Amino acid sequence: MKKIMEKVMSQITDNKAQGDLMFSNSSTLKMSSQKNEIATYNVTSSQILGVRIIKNGKVGLSYTEALDDDSLNLAVKQALQNAEVTDHNPHEQIMEISGEINDELIVPEDEVDISVKTRKALELESKIRSLDSRVSSVPYNGYSEQDYYSYYLSSKGRFTTYKDKSYSITTSAVMEDQGIKSSFYDYHTSHTFKDLKFDKVIETSLFHARNLLQEKSLPTGKYSIRFSEDSLQSIINCFSNFYSAKASMDQMNPWASKLGENVISKDLTIIDHPLFERSFRTSKFDSEGVERKPLTLIDNGELKSFYHNSVTANFFKTKTTGHAARGPSAPMGVYGTDLLIQGKNVKPLPEKYLEVIQLAGLHSGANRVTGTFSLAVKGYLWERGERVATIGNVTISGNLMDFLNNVEVVGTELLASTDESFFSVPLIFHGVSVAGQ
Repeated sequence: MKKIMEKVMSQITDNKAQGDLMFSNSSTLKMSSQKNEIATYNVTSSQILGVRIIKNGKVGLSYTEALDDDSLNLAVKQALQNAEVTDHNPHEQIMEISGEINDELIVPEDEVDISVKTRKALELESKIRSLDSRVSSVPYNGYSEQDYYSYYLSSKGRFTTYKDKSYSITTSAVMEDQGIKSSFYDYHTSHTFKDLKFDKVIETSLFHARNLLQEKSLPTGKYSIRFSEDSLQSIINCFSNFYSAKASMDQMNPWASKLGENVISKDLTIIDHPLFERSFRTSKFDSEGVERKPLTLIDNGELKSFYHNSVTANFFKTKTTGHAARGPSAPMGVYGTDLLIQGKNVKPLPEKYLEVIQLAGLHSGANRVTGTFSLAVKGYLWERGERVATIGNVTISGNLMDFLNNVEVVGTELLASTDESFFSVPLIFHGVSVAGQ
């Protein structure tokens, strides 16, 4: 593949242009079951070569899924033509870096027969049904595996390779008892089939679905809230523009002018860590071939940096942080890797708080410019260290910046989200508005 990309790059440089190429290839197996039978079984594969050309300060994009000479020639031609009709963009340039980086995760494993995979996929539905007669349906269940690899080549001589294989399972439980319904789902991902936690996703789905049958509302008022790691991750990711230099360029970042200022509690430090050893998958380089390293976004409450690619770095006259994000057919963007929320000044848990385990309506109820949001939640009410009630039919609302200022650290252990890409010490948010009865 590298030889093909080098041949295409020669065409780009022969046209007195600069550019880069991104190639990705994936093959996927997916299956799910209904009524003790395999309901869906799909094997797919795809490949795409993306072309980005920069000529006379203008950027042109194109892509092709075919790799024959005619298709490759056409992709270069289209990118050149697209560049001619775009606006002049002095900030988008090919990075002056060369050399090779390999980021290929290969985990040795024994071959697993498809009959075993099929049987385990069926169990994601059948076991849940057999363990509780109140399960009325298992709408979300499935097994999938994916092989993925990609290459990057720039006209400056940067070449990178990435390879990964992952497995994933999902299951859910919709329960009904005396006209009351509840539901919960769980998932797990792994780099090997043998490490998939089938029992864990089944037991977790059943545990919470059973409890949610007993849910009740709360009186409207102010409460202390503790979010599960997955729930907190969802909220933080919803407002990822707060850390984005591109969002600052586009005037969509409320923190755009606050570098060097305290924006959240001084007890919190937030780090983007692409190489964190507990992460599901580390990341050595970004979509421009820039080597990655940990980036402190907020240090003891003070905003230290945004996510930058080369375009935003040129615009703001700074350096890229290695957070370029671009697919073969997409324009340049920025995106973070794995987040670590660290804390100090640990306080004891309050006697009473609401633990949130399920969110609904986050993105539809969020204003990413102001930081305000409103969403329905479910979870558990805790008093004096004991779970005393299951809570539902309530809505919480507020502003993310207020949340992150009215927070206390209540533990030292970094707890992981289910996908192992988000890690946080236990946090309690005080004075949260809850609308219930």
